[in-house]
Amino acid sequence: MKKFPENHLEPEIYIAKDGKGFKRWLLVVVLFFATFVFTFPFEKTLLGFVEKVITSQRACPISYEKIELSYFMPGINFKNPTISGNCFQKPGNDLALDKLAVTFAGPNFSPFGVRFKALAETEQSHIEAYPAVGFSGRVVRITDTKIGADILSTLTGMDLIVGELDIDGLVELAGNQVSSAKLKIESKSLKTSMTNIAGFLLPPMNLGSLLVLSELDASGKLFIEKLTLGSANSTLAANFKGDLTLNRYNMLYSNADLTGEVRFSDEFFEAIPIVKLLLQGKQPTDGFYKLELKGPLGQTRPNFL
Repeated sequence: MKKFPENHLEPEIYIAKDGKGFKRWLLVVVLFFATFVFTFPFEKTLLGFVEKVITSQRACPISYEKIELSYFMPGINFKNPTISGNCFQKPGNDLALDKLAVTFAGPNFSPFGVRFKALAETEQSHIEAYPAVGFSGRVVRITDTKIGADILSTLTGMDLIVGELDIDGLVELAGNQVSSAKLKIESKSLKTSMTNIAGFLLPPMNLGSLLVLSELDASGKLFIEKLTLGSANSTLAANFKGDLTLNRYNMLYSNADLTGEVRFSDEFFEAIPIVKLLLQGKQPTDGFYKLELKGPLGQTRPNFL
């Protein structure tokens, strides 16, 4: 048996037994992070950051009564949110939401990064989008979205459309601008309510189905691959394709370059007899009149071919 000086401890004393040393260090690290988490003002810091981002969006402000953090499903909830009419080029025509929330939705693989879920609801509409932030870019996937008459009337400024629009799409962002987008808009039972347009009383119309397939490029040009409206028994039926050069500040000044065909029912001709004057004696082919739409949306007149 080895002998050691009185002031020298045996070497075994410096060796941790059964992993006890590692466990002690792990416990210290866990306690440190637990103390940091429970003492650092995460909620105040995060909410302050969110409020700063929202107030910086002067072109499209959102008002709310309060922002609350959700820990079970990590995210934020807005209490009594309202989107300013400035977002739709309709100042003073604000849109009140029943719900507005953003939650963490897990990892994203294309682009590789993290994904969030944004949810907005009104009485007649449900908007669901998944923004993803990655190393190679940002995208927003729109799915399970239904736009009802309440949002449509806010966007158009008229209580004209009755029905729902189902929207599915993928938007790619570069900085704060849209670099490209693909959109599909569909409705199974679209109608219009009675309204007055340019002095003519337009009766309620059954438009039937609607399908729009389109792509948007970085310059703001919307390429409409397919636009079909109506059915065999609808008041109005149409097919169009072409493009729209979008005006980001006022949609009515977006420049249209569309060609297509349209069919009018007898009910439509009776309600708006001036349409027959615009036809200038042109005859339909299989019930459809050929036409083109060119110029600003708010000022364009159909040119029947």
